Amino acid sequence: MAILINGSTGDQVIIQPQHIFGRHPTTETELSQPEASRTHAVAIWDGEGWMLQDISTNGTFINGNKLVRGEKTRINLNDEIQFGGLDVSPWYVKDLTPPASMLLPLTKGLPVIYLNGINVLPSEDNPEVAIYQSARGLWMCENDTGPYELKMGDKVGSYDKQWKFVDGETSIETSYMADSIALAPKKVAFNFDVSQNEEHVSIKLMLDEREVDLGLRNHHYLVLMLARKFQEDQAFGMSLTECGWLDKDLLCKMLGQNENHINIQIYRFRKQFLDAYPLPEQMPQVIERRTGEIRFYSTDIQIMGGMKLREKEEYANKNLFLS
Repeated sequence: MAILINGSTGDQVIIQPQHIFGRHPTTETELSQPEASRTHAVAIWDGEGWMLQDISTNGTFINGNKLVRGEKTRINLNDEIQFGGLDVSPWYVKDLTPPASMLLPLTKGLPVIYLNGINVLPSEDNPEVAIYQSARGLWMCENDTGPYELKMGDKVGSYDKQWKFVDGETSIETSYMADSIALAPKKVAFNFDVSQNEEHVSIKLMLDEREVDLGLRNHHYLVLMLARKFQEDQAFGMSLTECGWLDKDLLCKMLGQNENHINIQIYRFRKQFLDAYPLPEQMPQVIERRTGEIRFYSTDIQIMGGMKLREKEEYANKNLFLS
């Protein structure tokens, strides 16, 4: 993202793909000087570089030269920009990198978050919200009610820690999408190896013919429970859309853990999966949520070891308990 620095205050402003300067409080950067118009100028990324367009009454100046109102002018590194006159405090251009998808803090003191892979809010220790990119290149936000597509300017986070979503993607080339889909693994399988007492659970991920060992992790037991529920529902003849869903509160009781601890484990597994998958932007979301429920979704699961021998009555009682 491009960065402008206020010559008087030293404040840094990250420029969004379409960024309005002006005295109106709804602009991306509010100008305090009376010479500025309510909507004074617009910074725009045109796909190759950053442009500045004056739409004001008193004018916008770059390096002392007044811009032609309505025309777009290329911004260069270290340019001096003044909004409203040559006597007002200047802004200096310190970065001209292309736009990036990010979260800009609305709550004072929070950091700017550049979106990449899977991101959780408000922190990795308290992952109430997950943000990731779908196979179509859309940024998705997932909370305890399920996922939804993020739009420019959407607020995300918790009630006391909020960010604003900025979409830095200009377009996704069709050929790139086609190539990515072609390169994505056609088979994604999960092989669980479980100790007899179920205290140790390892997972091997099969991506076509390639095996990725995810190792032994504490959070694999949670994934195992969800995978078993999916398998049992599938064997029971349930439709795939309904297989595996487990009540979130019930899952907390079964594991003896609170919701935050479970969210942390889910994030850690997703991060493992993301690191192993060859095309992060095409990665399937195997952990799914809907209001009050959560599931692991995969039709290719193999579980070796563990407590496999169960009496039919115990099996029936368990399914009754889970439903």
